[in-house]
Amino acid sequence: MITSAEAKLGKNMAILAAITTVVSFFIGAVLIGPGFSGFHPDWSPVNNIVGFFQGIGHVFTIGLCMKLFGADDKPNLRIISSIVFIGATMQLVYSLAPTATSNSVFDPKFNASQVSAIAGTGNFVIFILYALWALTVVSSDGESLLPSWASMSARGAALLIIVAQALSLFGLIPANLWAPIFILGGVILWPIFVFGLSNVFGQKV
Repeated sequence: MITSAEAKLGKNMAILAAITTVVSFFIGAVLIGPGFSGFHPDWSPVNNIVGFFQGIGHVFTIGLCMKLFGADDKPNLRIISSIVFIGATMQLVYSLAPTATSNSVFDPKFNASQVSAIAGTGNFVIFILYALWALTVVSSDGESLLPSWASMSARGAALLIIVAQALSLFGLIPANLWAPIFILGGVILWPIFVFGLSNVFGQKV
C-alpha cells in the first residue's frame, strides 16, 4: 500500500518527468536545431541539466509505480520495472557527462561531442524497455486507476517506439519517417502517459 507521502512524491516526479521530456525535445529540435551535430556550446549544457532532472523524474516515477500498482504480487511488473529502473538510472548518471567533459579542468580523453554520442548509445535499448514497461503498467492496472486517455497514450507510444526501433535495428526505416514516429510516440504520447501516472498518484495523496 502506497503512503500519502509516497503518492505525493510520485505525482510531483511524474509531472517533472513529463515536462522535462517536452522541454528537452524543444531545446534539441528548436534551440539547437536538427542540422547541428555534436555538443552545442550554448544549449547543450542547458539540455544536459534538463536531462538530469528528467532522469530523476523517471527514476522516482518508475520506483514508486512499483508500489502504486502492487508489483510485489505481479512478477512481470516487478521484473520489467526493475530493469527499466536500471536503464533510467544509467541515463541519469550519463546526463551531465558531456557538459562536465566540456568544462573539465583535466585533459579529457574524449571531447564533449564524443561523450554525448557514447552516453546515447544505450538509449536504443532503453527506449524499447520504456515501451515494454508502459505496456506492462497498463496490463497490471487491474483496478483501472489510469485514465483511459493515459492507457491509450501508453499503448500508442509503446507501439510506435517498438516499431520504430525494430525497423531501425535492421535499417528498414528512412530518416524522414523515423523522426515523426519518434515525435508522436516519445514527445507527445509518452509525456501524456506519464502525466496520467501523476493523476493516479494524486488519487492516493
